[in-house]
Amino acid sequence: MRVELEFDLAQPTISRDYRRIVLSWLKTALTNCNNGKYYDRYFGGIQSKDYSFAVVFPSPFFSKENILLEEPRLKIIFSADDRNKTGLIFFSAFLGMKNQRFPLQNGNRMVLRRISQRSEQLIVEPDVYFRTCPGNGLCIRVHDRDSNRDRYVTYEDNDFRERTVEVLKTQANLAGYPRFMTEDLDIEPIQCKKVLVYHYQIYIDTTVGVFKMHGNPDLLQYFYAAGIGSRHSCGFGMVSVLKQGGDGKCVMRCEE
Repeated sequence: MRVELEFDLAQPTISRDYRRIVLSWLKTALTNCNNGKYYDRYFGGIQSKDYSFAVVFPSPFFSKENILLEEPRLKIIFSADDRNKTGLIFFSAFLGMKNQRFPLQNGNRMVLRRISQRSEQLIVEPDVYFRTCPGNGLCIRVHDRDSNRDRYVTYEDNDFRERTVEVLKTQANLAGYPRFMTEDLDIEPIQCKKVLVYHYQIYIDTTVGVFKMHGNPDLLQYFYAAGIGSRHSCGFGMVSVLKQGGDGKCVMRCEE
């Protein structure tokens, strides 16, 4: 499932740490839905989450602490894998938040005004060219247990391909996919750039652009729906399909 959420703001500005705001809004939506029945399923532990989102701003200007907008509004594109009815659960929660004021800093607020479903692609080929969605990027986190520090790998790093495949295999296994389905999983950067992103008061390195993935079509469908890589449920790794098939063969065109 992929839906577009349109919000009005009281003021044409929002914090640069906006993913944190969206996560707080999602938590509130689930808390208010069915007496919080599904909250622990998505926010009560460290289990793998099967959704992602991207935030789109109208003509943004980035200052040191805030994002200044041309108009007081924003969009959130929310995508979820529906094997466990995640899309339906969140859609119901979104309906409950419609026209409800959600307070932000400095007297600002965001209000959900419109909910619309977006078209999705059916992946049928083992080779797919993905493009990171606007306002989004691929996050690959490698944790060093000895130093207890995180390293964020981008396409500029020599071990990008190796580390990314490791992260994706772990994500797929945690989502319930058997190991044999991940054996030939691969990723290749095609036209990318490195972008520094402010998230939870730290800067992390991400990769944006076009990359080619090879693997089982069902597994690629999952990555397309749930998001790709580390922190995909925090507003990273959401992609659109540019085309399917290798060697110049194009099965479907980009949906965006």
